[in-house]
Amino acid sequence: MTQPLQVVLAGRIGNTGSYDMGMRLWKMAPNPADLMVIDGAGHYEMYDVPEYVDAAVARLADFYADNL
Repeated sequence: MTQPLQVVLAGRIGNTGSYDMGMRLWKMAPNPADLMVIDGAGHYEMYDVPEYVDAAVARLADFYADNL
């Protein structure tokens, strides 16, 4: 993988496995990788709780502005 990587994870670890897989992906990234862990959020809340969605979108917008 040659592209920069942005990983956004819910901070509350649940049973989806997404936190563990996201951390593995981030640790294995060979190029610039940005990690954002949203404290208090669960996996499914990342889809529809405005404070979590807004935080992720703001970070992604900055990441895209810097890397696209």
